[in-house]
Amino acid sequence: MIIKVRYRVVFNRTGKLDSSGKAGVLIECYQYRVRRYESTGIRISPKEWDKQKSEVKKRPDLNRLIRDNINELEQFELTFSANYGRAFRLADFDLKDSVAPQKEELITFTDFAIKRINLDHAKNKINKTTKNRYERVINLLAESLDVRTVKFSDLTYANIEVFDDFLTIDQDQQRNTAYKHHQVIGKYLTKAIKRKIFPIQDNPYNDFENKQIAVETVVLAPAEIEKIERLTFISANKHLEFYRDSFLLAFYTLLRIGDITQLRNQNLIETDDGLVLDMAAQKTKKINRLKVFAMHPTPDGPSKPEQILRKYWRTDNSRFFERSHPKMNEYVKEIMKLASIKKHVTFHTSRHSGITYLVTIMPTTIVQKLAQHKSIVTTMRYVHIAQQDVYQALDRTNWNQHGESSKTKI
Repeated sequence: MIIKVRYRVVFNRTGKLDSSGKAGVLIECYQYRVRRYESTGIRISPKEWDKQKSEVKKRPDLNRLIRDNINELEQFELTFSANYGRAFRLADFDLKDSVAPQKEELITFTDFAIKRINLDHAKNKINKTTKNRYERVINLLAESLDVRTVKFSDLTYANIEVFDDFLTIDQDQQRNTAYKHHQVIGKYLTKAIKRKIFPIQDNPYNDFENKQIAVETVVLAPAEIEKIERLTFISANKHLEFYRDSFLLAFYTLLRIGDITQLRNQNLIETDDGLVLDMAAQKTKKINRLKVFAMHPTPDGPSKPEQILRKYWRTDNSRFFERSHPKMNEYVKEIMKLASIKKHVTFHTSRHSGITYLVTIMPTTIVQKLAQHKSIVTTMRYVHIAQQDVYQALDRTNWNQHGESSKTKI
């Protein structure tokens, strides 16, 4: 007699929390007096768990991920007998990731990739913006092949070429954008290979050359920043002031776009001297404690970044600059036109420009700390000194600072 498995979601099964005050959400599998627990990869605090509903409070994305995990376990259980010719036992879940589909694919690449992307987000390996970008790439692959879902058998060299043509021609994507899109497909295909869902010898990226073009990083000079600061707005383009201010805030503070769009009142501390930033960086998760009041000070009032933050202060806890990254970049281009700056500027240009400016007025090691770079080598990749600045530095240099005579005896 076949005993069907019963599934139940449990939280903190051992009754112990980790050092961060969290515990895991597990799926309990019960079959004929035997229990087995499968990890969902989700770790939360007790206050985030709804004991009555057996789900995570106010997190439909995590609850959807839990249901997807259960559905995968159920699917494996239901198809096990057909694949192995015997009844299923709980211990057979050990074979789940190594099962090679026989007659037809049990899971598509689209389903696999979307599930792994959501799992990576739940584990805080990627932020929400990156999650959305990755999902967009998976959907673009399906669109390029004119299918609803991409099967693993669709991942051939010929189809990867079709995808590449679609990105660079039909979608008018830049070469480097296409390069990043291929990286996403390759990343989750590699995960499937490691789980023995897809044969490594069939990986189309073994032969496909994913090309990247070296481009010169654009940096705005202090005079160009001043032009942006002096911009005035009328009713027809008043909305651009919001994007101008967020761009300048990133220049002043060196914050990444992911941190700018997440800023809230709770990330700022009032002190006797002025505002201090205290927030975890979206990309690195490092705590950034920045004396905003000391960055780009003004002679008669709050510093430039503090003025912007107070200008957009919220009475509730909503985000100051709640916009998508593509929208930010779109309006930055309009701001550059308004300021008569003909360079190809993106929002990230603000960070490059801010770091480049600071290394001209303070030690590079200090700039490294302000930029939250682990290595000074990383900081130097952001530094783009113009030839004119080199000449000016040579003119200002006191070559006799060690007390040597300006005249050299021969």
